[in-house]
Amino acid sequence: MFRKIILLALLCLGLNTAAVADEAATAPLQTGDALPAIALKDQFDKPQSVAADAQTLLFVIEKLASDLVNDYLMKQGKDFLAAHKAYFIADISGMPSMITKMFALPKMQERPYSILLAYDAEEVAFMPREKNKVTVVKLAGGKVESVQHVDSEAALAEAF
Repeated sequence: MFRKIILLALLCLGLNTAAVADEAATAPLQTGDALPAIALKDQFDKPQSVAADAQTLLFVIEKLASDLVNDYLMKQGKDFLAAHKAYFIADISGMPSMITKMFALPKMQERPYSILLAYDAEEVAFMPREKNKVTVVKLAGGKVESVQHVDSEAALAEAF
């Protein structure tokens, strides 16, 4: 009842009540949080889901962080992510669709590993982020053990 009154008051003030109501749902993951279900399409437009036994998530938004992960992964074996129960997730929602289709996707399709793509920022709003850094989320039993933001291959390697 109290929540309804607050939401009604905010509505009367012209504030975005949806943002207030969904604040907890889109709060960045923290240590101890359960990992929400993640189902995205990969660079080949195939649906992929993060498995319940996942151990590591690599998350990027900007090109600099993406290049870091790609450079690192290209030096590893093609089964590196699978062997480490890891997933590479890229938020490409800010990329113009023409650039995505003409340049980014063909380049991603040359990669020997899967890249889960978020075309809508809301799909990955729960992921912690820092500008130009790779977010490394370590998991155990479906819960977040740690969150790091790395900006070097050495730090990325150390995360594994």
